[in-house]
Amino acid sequence: MRIALVADLHGNWPATQRLEKDLRDQGAERIICLGDLAGKGPCSHRTFDWAMANCDIILGGNWDYGLGCKRFPMDVFYWEQLGEKRLEILRNLPREHLLTFGDRRVRLFHGRPVMEDLITVRHKQEQIQLFFEDEEGGRFDVVGYADTHRQALRTLTPGLFFNCGSVGNALGEPNCCYALMEGTGAEDFELRFRSLEYDRRQAVADARITPDIPRIDTYIREIETGIYSR
Repeated sequence: MRIALVADLHGNWPATQRLEKDLRDQGAERIICLGDLAGKGPCSHRTFDWAMANCDIILGGNWDYGLGCKRFPMDVFYWEQLGEKRLEILRNLPREHLLTFGDRRVRLFHGRPVMEDLITVRHKQEQIQLFFEDEEGGRFDVVGYADTHRQALRTLTPGLFFNCGSVGNALGEPNCCYALMEGTGAEDFELRFRSLEYDRRQAVADARITPDIPRIDTYIREIETGIYSR
């Protein structure tokens, strides 16, 4: 089984188109979206619709719930672009997904709001290992999340802790980034990070012809440089 873990599309349509091609090339059998379909970029309606049409499971992220619940008045552009039907779906997305992959128990979520404060792979082990505990006293072997917009991996005594990266707003390396989780049997497990060049010039052009987006200049700087700009 080969499962693609994608997240943080953030209205970047050229990056999402590049993702779609690579998913076909890589032979992904299932696609799980770890949230933040919308917001930031100019094409939130397109990235939302792509996720709904192509992903087997879609989790909610902080932007999804914020937009869906209309928490911030400055986001009126996105409300109008998405429309009420999409907003209702966003505010009702599940927060996490649990699955068994071979002989491993896997927990997937976006980051916030499951994390009260955003935890990275560099945090102390005692802060991270809490996410490996389930409600019945058991433990997960693998925990994957998104939200930081940076691909990352850390092996800990509880298990494997990783971030799949961002499709449309990656930081560090400003490419289209996602992860592939693969296994051929009970004991086999492989996690691969994909980092793909895409048409960033078109993504910038799309943003510049949509000046009504709040803080659009920071979004442009981030997709051009990979440096957080807020």
